[in-house]
Amino acid sequence: MSTLRHTARAAVVALAAAALAVGMAAPSQAVTQGQELSPQDEPQVTRLADGALQVSLPEPATAPASAASLAAPPDTSPATDGRYWTSEHAYLCDVGQVCFAVPYNGGYYIFKEASAGTYGMSNWFGTGSWIDNQTGSWSSSIHNADGSRRQCLQRAVDPSVYWTPVWSFQIRTFGC
Repeated sequence: MSTLRHTARAAVVALAAAALAVGMAAPSQAVTQGQELSPQDEPQVTRLADGALQVSLPEPATAPASAASLAAPPDTSPATDGRYWTSEHAYLCDVGQVCFAVPYNGGYYIFKEASAGTYGMSNWFGTGSWIDNQTGSWSSSIHNADGSRRQCLQRAVDPSVYWTPVWSFQIRTFGC
C-alpha cells in the first residue's frame, strides 16, 4: 500500500510540475526548472558579525498567474518554526537554524527550523538554497521519495538545490 501512495504522489507532483512549466514566460536571466545556475546567478552568502548568514538569491523564474495558481504554495508537515513568502531576494539564517529558500510566484518561500525531526515537503519545485547554520554536531539531510538520503549538510551551504525530486528533510543532533 505504501508503494501505491508514493507512486500516486509522484504522479501528482509530476503533473503539477508539468502544469507550471507550460507557458512559462521567464526573462533570459531567470532560472527555470532543470536549468543550472550560472556563476553570476548563484546565491551569495555572507556571514554577519553575530554568526547569522545573509543570503542574496537570484530572481526566480516567473509564471503567468494562471499557471502559478495551479500549484499550492510550498509547505512542510509538520509545520516549521518559520515559513513566509517574500518578493525580496535576500534573507537571514540565524545561528542554530536550518533554512531553505523555495521559488514560488516570482519570489521565494523561506523555511526556517531549529528543532530536530523529520519534515515532509510538499510543492517544492525549482532551484533554491539550503543553509545549515547549526552549531556543534547537529546536521540536516534531504531525502528521496523512498526515504533514502540524497544529501547531508553540517554547518554548510548548498546555494543551488534542485528541489523537485526531494520529499523530506531531517534535522539531527548528530553529524552526517
